[in-house]
Amino acid sequence: MSVGEMLVATVPMARTLNLEFLETTAERAVVRLPDQADYHNHIGGPHAGAMFTLAESASGAIVIA
Repeated sequence: MSVGEMLVATVPMARTLNLEFLETTAERAVVRLPDQADYHNHIGGPHAGAMFTLAESASGAIVIA
């Protein structure tokens, strides 16, 4: 199981937001937050909470890797 697969399986918010772990190494993590209307803010952009979860998930992937 890859780091990304493990995070999606164990972190409910990563699964809820459909985060995609494209690259995970000890030096770099590339995680994608698909554009989903349910997670937009009041002006139509990505909600800050969703972006925070994206960043937190990327940093967690680096630590685990």
